[in-house]
Amino acid sequence: MKYLWKGLTKGEFSGGVIEALTKDEAIYLLKEQGAVVFEIYGDESEIADTPRILSEGKEPKKKIKVKLQDKELLLFSRKLSAMLGAGLAVVPALEMLRDQADRSSMRNLLSEIVDDVNAGVPISESLIKYPDTFDSVYVNLIKAGESSGSLDGFLKKICVNMEKRIKIVSKLKGAMTYPLILLTVAAVVISVMLTFVVPVFAEMYSGSGAKLPAPTRLVMSISEFFRSIYFVLIILALIVVLGTTRIKMNSNIKFKISIHKNILRLPVLGDLILNSTIARFSNVLSNLVSSGVSLLESLEISKQSISNEYMKEGIESTKRSIYSGKSFEEVLRNDARFPATFKSFVTVGERTGKLNDMLLSISEFYEDEFDGSVDKLSQLLEPAMILFLGITIGFILVAMYMPIFNMGQAM
Repeated sequence: MKYLWKGLTKGEFSGGVIEALTKDEAIYLLKEQGAVVFEIYGDESEIADTPRILSEGKEPKKKIKVKLQDKELLLFSRKLSAMLGAGLAVVPALEMLRDQADRSSMRNLLSEIVDDVNAGVPISESLIKYPDTFDSVYVNLIKAGESSGSLDGFLKKICVNMEKRIKIVSKLKGAMTYPLILLTVAAVVISVMLTFVVPVFAEMYSGSGAKLPAPTRLVMSISEFFRSIYFVLIILALIVVLGTTRIKMNSNIKFKISIHKNILRLPVLGDLILNSTIARFSNVLSNLVSSGVSLLESLEISKQSISNEYMKEGIESTKRSIYSGKSFEEVLRNDARFPATFKSFVTVGERTGKLNDMLLSISEFYEDEFDGSVDKLSQLLEPAMILFLGITIGFILVAMYMPIFNMGQAM
């Protein structure tokens, strides 16, 4: 059967006719092609009116781009939720937020959203025009809120999701700040010693004619290499390799998946990333499933909420298998990407008919696991960096003073 659709493709309004057995299959095929479907029709009379409908779908895309930090978007969502919860209509609430906005670009964006809503466009369809400001997860949760008639409730869920994401980022920064400071100090101190201090000792010892101890010769050789053109060439080569790797990751999805897969295998850090990914994915999936969104649709939206391509590939594979008729637990059972605990929770959820509750439990469980991984990383990195700093600087100092000690003993 032919279905007429209109929506967005790569941020531009588009539409057309697609053949599929069912409307759900048509939506699935379009999403596989990267389209976001606003409306889809299967009625022959509507398909006959294709030129008119498609012309309506070719409105110029709004050019406003506003990139909000997580905290800014959280504040906006909280204010909108509070206003709607207090009984204010959507348009007056958006107008108040527009008037309160500090940036002119945000005021212009909200003005256009207000114009869309006044024209009868659902707020979710208006927000989807601004992917730099509102991601797909945000938009789809708003859409679910509109469908359920509880937009303020879903805005609260969005706020909870964002608070958790901000918490994860904050804990990661907190865990890495002190070790990075120590690493920076170590790099500066060692660089100064190898560049300025060791050469002074080397010049002093060069006229003595005595054979220098092996540690002293080693440090002097490292200092000489550190100040040579070869060290600069190695640094430049590393920069080129890293740059090339990044470009290849952006252009070759299979290579990016391979890199992300190996990152998850790293000790401590891999567990940290996996736990935060599972927690984020489960939380979004739980919110969508509880709002009545189909499991396939929920998996597609939840997939966009995570950044690890290896895990995304697993979710995509899961989605395809479910579409072919398999159960969620059956698909997960044979996928090594997902941890055994995650699989167990999903199995219990499907068999008891309480998948949503189990997904929420998964999210809470892996948030606790993430907190534990962060603490473990902090406990591992801080003493390791202190030990590295002490041993390295101590070795350089002892190595450079060893000839003096030897001369003192000889006397």
